[in-house]
Amino acid sequence: MSRLPASCPQKPRSGNVPVLIASVLLLFGFWSNSFIAISYLLGRDGAAARFDWVGLTVARFLTAGLLCATYCFVFRRAESTAILRAEWPRLLVCGFFAVPGYNLALYYGQQHGVPAPIASLTTTLVPLFVMLLAAAFLGERLTSRRMMGFAVAVAGMVVISLANKGGVELGYPLLIAITALAPLSWSIYSVVSKPMTGRVSPVVWTYLATTLGAAMTIPMLPGSSWRQWSNLDLAGWAALLYLAIPCTVMGFAVWTWLLRHLPASTVGFTVFLNPPLTTTSKYILAALVPTTFAFTIVLREWLGGALTLVGMGVAVYSPRRGPR
Repeated sequence: MSRLPASCPQKPRSGNVPVLIASVLLLFGFWSNSFIAISYLLGRDGAAARFDWVGLTVARFLTAGLLCATYCFVFRRAESTAILRAEWPRLLVCGFFAVPGYNLALYYGQQHGVPAPIASLTTTLVPLFVMLLAAAFLGERLTSRRMMGFAVAVAGMVVISLANKGGVELGYPLLIAITALAPLSWSIYSVVSKPMTGRVSPVVWTYLATTLGAAMTIPMLPGSSWRQWSNLDLAGWAALLYLAIPCTVMGFAVWTWLLRHLPASTVGFTVFLNPPLTTTSKYILAALVPTTFAFTIVLREWLGGALTLVGMGVAVYSPRRGPR
């Protein structure tokens, strides 16, 4: 087995704090608007659909995967080859959950009726999923406060799931459950990647996982996926490239870099920025371009969202130590 290039874990110094804060804000500035771009490409607003949920997954990640593979095997070939030989099982797991696992679940939910602000709200489940996975596989203690917070957050998601599509009908609750598989997949990716972030370059690791994940979408390419991709107009290309480059090539690398410098639970906590940023952006776009973007959130969804955020706060806050 090849030896990996050694890299010592680094803890953030006080001088790095502004850089970390700026990185988080930049990351979620891109990611919060990705849900709007996804809805636009799936035809959930006023514009016609450019992709279905499978086609969008393929188009986004074959574009991003090509860029990631070029970086790894042209500019960092020796390091990338050593990591791939030594850690290919872990990379396959990370690639699966970061690409098809996360994106197929999210896009399916958004295509079939989950609004962009609600889809972004489901990402706030990441800290809770990380907490449960850490308790199950890393031996971290699962306190009663955390369990209570998890129960409150789940109750909030249940309220959201009953807020649309006939209230108690199976369709919308099932869509919310499917969409929630996306943050579960991202949590698995983050927990599995965390041990590697202090040993190898976070960028190389992220791009290798993305390349492998993108390769898993190739069997989905024939048929409608290829036709949708090849018939894109200028606006469609702009939205697709936004998802592929700043949201994926840049965003995935920044997330893994943050995992190197901060505890996984702390990085997971940053997803609380998604819902308010996505909701604000969608509201502004709907006001400025009502023929293209629609803003529809009913009162029960607002209440369920508030309940979910309260549950997250209960889970991650200790009255003695403050936020974890």
